[in-house]
Amino acid sequence: MKRLGRTVVVSAVVVAALVSCGVSGGAAAAADAELLDRCLELERRALADNKAIEILRSLVAAAPKRLAGSPGMIAAEQWAMETMREIGFDDVRAEPVMVPNWRRGVETGAVVSPSAMPLRITALGGSIATPPDGIEAEVVEVRSFEQLQAMGAAAKGKIVFFNRPMPRIFRRTGRAYGQAVPQRSNGAVEAAKVGGVFALVRSVTTAIDGYPHTGAMSYQDGLDKVPAACVSTEDADALAKMLAAGPVRVRVKLGCQTLPDVEGHNIVGDYRGSQLPDEVVVIGGHLDAWDLGTGAQDDGAGCAHCLEAIRLLKAMGCRPKRTIRVVLFANEENGLRGARAYAAAHEHEIKDHVAAIETDGGGFTPQGFSCSLTGDAAAAIERLFAPLDRIRAGLFLSGAGSGGADISVLHARGVPCFGLWVDGQRYFDYHHTAVDDLPSVNERELALGAAVVAYAASTLADQ
Repeated sequence: MKRLGRTVVVSAVVVAALVSCGVSGGAAAAADAELLDRCLELERRALADNKAIEILRSLVAAAPKRLAGSPGMIAAEQWAMETMREIGFDDVRAEPVMVPNWRRGVETGAVVSPSAMPLRITALGGSIATPPDGIEAEVVEVRSFEQLQAMGAAAKGKIVFFNRPMPRIFRRTGRAYGQAVPQRSNGAVEAAKVGGVFALVRSVTTAIDGYPHTGAMSYQDGLDKVPAACVSTEDADALAKMLAAGPVRVRVKLGCQTLPDVEGHNIVGDYRGSQLPDEVVVIGGHLDAWDLGTGAQDDGAGCAHCLEAIRLLKAMGCRPKRTIRVVLFANEENGLRGARAYAAAHEHEIKDHVAAIETDGGGFTPQGFSCSLTGDAAAAIERLFAPLDRIRAGLFLSGAGSGGADISVLHARGVPCFGLWVDGQRYFDYHHTAVDDLPSVNERELALGAAVVAYAASTLADQ
């Protein structure tokens, strides 16, 4: 792969794809037929002999709570290495990375006046604790940071209730998430700016239910740190109704701890290429998960996709020209340190990374891929992925970002990146909640995702 600064001029896989697009007659037809056969066979095998759900079931049994820094993280790493070896990867290794070590502790909330009502809350990742006796204060409700800033001193000493709903109008739920999530990630900072004592955030989901959603939040140097928690959407609506009638006081208590960083690991397994083993196609998801559920969707499903993809290729006797490398990243949820550590450890060989694929949208029905490439290069890859149309997974979104959080670091270094695109209508019903568990995963949808990842990875690695 040749580069000018950070700009990819051309990659080996793109050159090959462009050449193949120019082939005419029987050779082109034969190549197209071979790719279609591969696609259909992968789908058939994935559905007939569905090991993806067995892999996922094994993960959530071995490490149901695997937040970075926790004992579950260690168990998950051990599980991943053992599973890769059982599948038959050519090389399996644990690459060290220092990760944060945040613990949740007690978390309680309740309206105390004008009438008593329990609040279902959960601490946001990275939050400080409240004082031992908790915090009791009047609540102010806002729908935007601008509204809070305009309130100014009136919010001092108050619990700031960020109640902007996740928009329902977008078919692409990730777009809606992006509009609502800043109140979760930056709410504590904005509350501190006006002298608030606690950030209470409406859970980022379109579902109206009793499950609070956790997630990462941040603090800003030079500002007081205030505790932060999410409240379920049912309780957020009830609280808003009470506030519309008059003043409301709430009591909250969090027992969070941030302990010293500990050593975690990216788990890396290579399925070595038959002709160009030093050139690499990365496929990956993140091994860590929030601690409320078992992380079956986020991102146990992505890990299962990647591992099952290699098992399927081995079962078919398909060994592509280039190495397919599975990376199960550490600490995506609350730091992205695994992604950065991988890029740093492999800086010397990133020039040989011809592509990277991430699956971090849950185990729902696959629809296709987003792609960082544009123009002729994107068109060439779209041609290679055309057989996915036959299994209703042919959506191809060119110029659509970095492919995912973990591979965004590779994208920044010029690696062409792809993100598995799934039907995400239900994803944020489970995302970062206690109900992100195995029953939420449909085994056939999960199997189809593994087949699609296997096709994309092997096709890119074979060009």
